[in-house]
Amino acid sequence: MGDATLWVAVLTAVTAIAASWVTSRGNAQAARVQALAAAEAQQAATRRDAMRTAHLAFSEQINHMGALYRKTPAFLGIGDPSERSPALDRHLEELRTAYGEFHQQLNVITLDGGHSSRLAADAVHAASTHVYKTLLGIAAGTQGPEDFASAVRAYWDTATAFLHAARQADE
Repeated sequence: MGDATLWVAVLTAVTAIAASWVTSRGNAQAARVQALAAAEAQQAATRRDAMRTAHLAFSEQINHMGALYRKTPAFLGIGDPSERSPALDRHLEELRTAYGEFHQQLNVITLDGGHSSRLAADAVHAASTHVYKTLLGIAAGTQGPEDFASAVRAYWDTATAFLHAARQADE
């Protein structure tokens, strides 16, 4: 009887050690999976926050350019060409200066944004370029002041489309 008891005790001990080892490995793997999931969730949240910040910064630049475009009719309305030309040249310089920050924020969206945000930002950029070229044409006398209104309308349409794309990307 003593030998059977010893065998049962040894078998029980081996089973307990094996069960402990399996449980320990399972717990370690579960902890690794949980840590990986938490890291991925944190990375996704950080990426989402960065894109929200980029969308807001680009939207701010869109509005800044728009504020400058709202000043333009006053320059176009100057009747005397000798006064209008230098005033329009100064305004074009102001637009070029503002375009630097606009373009920088556009680059952030282009590099890091989602597909729909990138497409919408590119459309805003193209519309802004069209507005500027229209103003150059007006300054050169190859386009009339009436062309400016349609160019700015197209700019605001693309700006609205960008805001919708940004909102969808943030959801």
